[in-house]
Amino acid sequence: MKTRNLWAIMAISAGFAFLGTSCTNENNVATDASLTTTVTDESQAASLSDAVIGQADIYANTLASNGYSGSLAVKGTVEATGPTITIDKKDSVNFPKTITIDFGTAGYINDRNDTIQGKIIITISDKLWKSGATKTVSLVNFYVNGNNIKGMKTILNNGTSMSVTASDTIVRVDKSTIIRNAIRTRTRISDNGTPKIFWDDKFSITGSTTGINAKGIAYTVEITNPLIGYNNFKFFVQGTVTTTTQTRTATLDYGDGTRDNKATLTINGVTKNITLRN
Repeated sequence: MKTRNLWAIMAISAGFAFLGTSCTNENNVATDASLTTTVTDESQAASLSDAVIGQADIYANTLASNGYSGSLAVKGTVEATGPTITIDKKDSVNFPKTITIDFGTAGYINDRNDTIQGKIIITISDKLWKSGATKTVSLVNFYVNGNNIKGMKTILNNGTSMSVTASDTIVRVDKSTIIRNAIRTRTRISDNGTPKIFWDDKFSITGSTTGINAKGIAYTVEITNPLIGYNNFKFFVQGTVTTTTQTRTATLDYGDGTRDNKATLTINGVTKNITLRN
């Protein structure tokens, strides 16, 4: 009897041990999956937010180079067809001035191969080359690839770089929402040998972000190696970011500079390949 009781106790104990191990593993898997979702949500949101900044940069700088006359050749050689552009003060003297870029509702495909709808409204405080000049960017019924982007961005010229403060609410195609606030420094590192053409410019980006992902999970992000991107490409091509939710962290590496939609994600020493969304 005592022997049978001993074996019963051992069996029950082993069962609890198994259940404890199983639950722990399941929790780890769920936590890793949740962290992966947070990283990929933020990566998509950062790319969409940068799409707005890139468009504002291209159009504002191109118009400034033309003396805000209203004529626009985004690629530098022929008059661009697409958005309707309205400028309240068509000269290089009077500031502040407001530029409205209306992409319409049908869907305008830009140089990043993004489909753009709605309006970008840019208020410029002074000549853009002046240190201290600001661009304030607001959006009206604005969509990138079907994702509704709301919020405001302020871009401050520091002389050699731009400080960007972004407040974004992104309602994705599936109706889920990402909320984020970012403070970043954006530095033009190459004009591709075309100083008066802005769509092919290359940038380095540093800074941090706080946000809430599509599942309602709060997170923080630090750019640990500068992000590298182009005005005319929809994904970052290089750089690393560290994302933290509660006490867990993940590292996203955008690669070696190749223009693709690939990145690697490392959680708890395990690295896997992911495909970026936009």
